[in-house]
Amino acid sequence: MRRFDGKVAIVTGAASGIGAATLRRLASEGAAVVVGDIQDEAGEAIAQEIGAGGGEASFRHCDVADLSQVEALVEHAVSRYGGLDIMHNNAAWTGGGWVADLDPEVWQRSIQVMLTSVFYGCRAALPAMLERGGGSIVNTASIEAFGGEMLASPYSTAKAGVVNFTRNVAIEYGRKGIRANSICPGIVETPMYHQMETFAKHSREDMEQLSALGRLLQPDEIAAVVAFLCSEDASGITGAALVVDGGTTAFVNLGGHSPYSGSS
Repeated sequence: MRRFDGKVAIVTGAASGIGAATLRRLASEGAAVVVGDIQDEAGEAIAQEIGAGGGEASFRHCDVADLSQVEALVEHAVSRYGGLDIMHNNAAWTGGGWVADLDPEVWQRSIQVMLTSVFYGCRAALPAMLERGGGSIVNTASIEAFGGEMLASPYSTAKAGVVNFTRNVAIEYGRKGIRANSICPGIVETPMYHQMETFAKHSREDMEQLSALGRLLQPDEIAAVVAFLCSEDASGITGAALVVDGGTTAFVNLGGHSPYSGSS
């Protein structure tokens, strides 16, 4: 028996990157999956791809900054598949700049899509999960939840909020059978990374050298961690902020020594 046979999962921000990889992973292990995204063509394509491979998937247009659309996403999962067991709040959108010059509308949209939407997703999903007697929520945060980043205050602020909000869900609903965890990826090769490449001062090689593994992570590697957290293999884990960064935050380098020069 596959780990998610008979389970129903929603993934937001699911048309590409980590979200798409998570959909494929959950579906490959038996879950019926709902694709939530504003990218209609890409979202439909992933649902059709999973269906063509023998899985069960459907697409629903969803702007996660709109509570009514998030509620409709959950209602779709319940009406079509009979319930909801897994919610992966993964959508992201951000702008940036110097704080004194930052457009308030950019700030507001960033917080709405990356933090308030996580509240919306949990608020909508929890009643359906309680009906099933439990479930698992995974919210996408970032290693930037634990430190600032130049010109990225909306992003790092939102992701820090995701980590602590997730802990609140975990402590409020743990005794009702619902686990809630956040994942904190490092540099992952996604469309958002390629967007960052256009203005980052680091080259790709520089980015790779920030990792103890010497490479960028791939979306499938993050999806594997999400699947683990959603499975009974992680039955004792809730309220965690799980760092998945290839060792990027393991290295402080106050002494200025490079771990890549080679030594005995």
